[in-house]
Amino acid sequence: MATTTTTIKAINKGYSPVKLVNIAITLFLMFGFGFLPPFSTLTPVGMRVLGVFLGVVYGYSSCDIIWPSLFAIIAFGISGFTSMSAAITSMMGHNVVFQSIVGFIAAGSLSYYGFGKWFVRWSLSKKIFKGKPLLYVWSFFVVFGLSCIVVNQIVLSLILYGIWQDIADNCGYEKDCSFRYVGFAGIMLCTILGGAMVPYQSWMLGLATTWSNVTSVQLNMGLMAAFTLPATVLILTAYVFLSKWIFKVDYSIMKRFDVNKMGEESKVLRPRAKRILVLYVLTVFLCILGNTLIGTAFANFINNTMTVAGMYCVCAAVLLVLPSGEGDGKPTIEFRKVKDTAISWEVILMCAVTLPIAAAVTNEATGILPWLTGVFSPIFAGKGGAFILVFTMMLSMILTNLGSNIAFGAAMIPIIAPFVMSSGMNPQFAGAALIYMINIGMVLPGASAPASIFHSQPSLQNGGMRIKVTLVGCLACLLVAVPLFTLGYLILG
Repeated sequence: MATTTTTIKAINKGYSPVKLVNIAITLFLMFGFGFLPPFSTLTPVGMRVLGVFLGVVYGYSSCDIIWPSLFAIIAFGISGFTSMSAAITSMMGHNVVFQSIVGFIAAGSLSYYGFGKWFVRWSLSKKIFKGKPLLYVWSFFVVFGLSCIVVNQIVLSLILYGIWQDIADNCGYEKDCSFRYVGFAGIMLCTILGGAMVPYQSWMLGLATTWSNVTSVQLNMGLMAAFTLPATVLILTAYVFLSKWIFKVDYSIMKRFDVNKMGEESKVLRPRAKRILVLYVLTVFLCILGNTLIGTAFANFINNTMTVAGMYCVCAAVLLVLPSGEGDGKPTIEFRKVKDTAISWEVILMCAVTLPIAAAVTNEATGILPWLTGVFSPIFAGKGGAFILVFTMMLSMILTNLGSNIAFGAAMIPIIAPFVMSSGMNPQFAGAALIYMINIGMVLPGASAPASIFHSQPSLQNGGMRIKVTLVGCLACLLVAVPLFTLGYLILG
């Protein structure tokens, strides 16, 4: 068949001017910003490190994840702050990066082997939801949100997007109706909140560790869960009712959904999934317990001898050799099958790059921290703990929706922590609030990995509507989390 003129034009289509400008700005910040004259307390090395950090934030927010991460490694290695070999070691050899990889193997496999579809079919078949679509929508978000404590949020969200799309199609919802946008945003919100509740894994663990190092107070994950669990449930409740009211969503049409259309494989939870679920939940429980019973021999063994990364390594290793229970002579997790969907390299590279760079930003050799402290000092001068807590939560919400949540989260900790300590406030509340809120990057594609996936969904063509539903999600977070954490501070702080 002859190639048409239209086809040739499509093949020869290059980058848009906006994309080229964003690429140029990202590379200039990483490699050119450092040549500008130092200002305030910054040193020449500090200018280069700051440029790399700004380039990472801008690149993640406006371009991509993978290539800005690789350029950031190069720029950091030649910045003069460290050597190239040391930069690569500190980034790719970071214990949080390793823990993320082995954690993804288990959590991603749980979704791969059908946990999500089984749960939706099982839950939709319950009598309690018959004729009560709004109750089901609320339960859908809450249960899957809470399940993200153990299930990989990115993999699960992709599964849930497909399921919500099937529900919408089978029930006869219009292609561009509010039901689809509100549902997809609700899935993103619930999985983000569930993954943020207890920072025992991935980059959240890096933030928790940094907070503990800066404040010399280990973050009590059990105490944090006591606040984030009800916060998550209440936020999702607020989102369901706010979005229904604002966007006039008609959930009654959901009564037409037929669970039999989900396929035979969704009827029973596979033995593989059961074994992964049991071992992974046990690993999560032991890690959280070790970060709750602080000061005990058990906590010392989990946190210092095994470490969280080591615990997840044990979990993944056992599942890779444990028989599947399905009589096929194969292990519970077949790595060759799950590797392409289970592991999110975007998140791994974001962790690898941002944690060491953020640590460098606050190093005394750069002179950046004194400058930032001077910027925030007038804001916090003479203010009490309640003001600092609320300001931290508001600032976290704003910054994480303007740029990379990982980058801004890692940079904010050493800035906020000194003011928290000087106010006499219990650092548990500020640390928990910051880490919880910094996760909620939804509004722009570069705010977080889940946000980039949400905004790239082909069924959500209306960019303005995407922004609106995510803003409602952020509003629900602020309406619930700010008074809840403030109340906790006033009672226990």
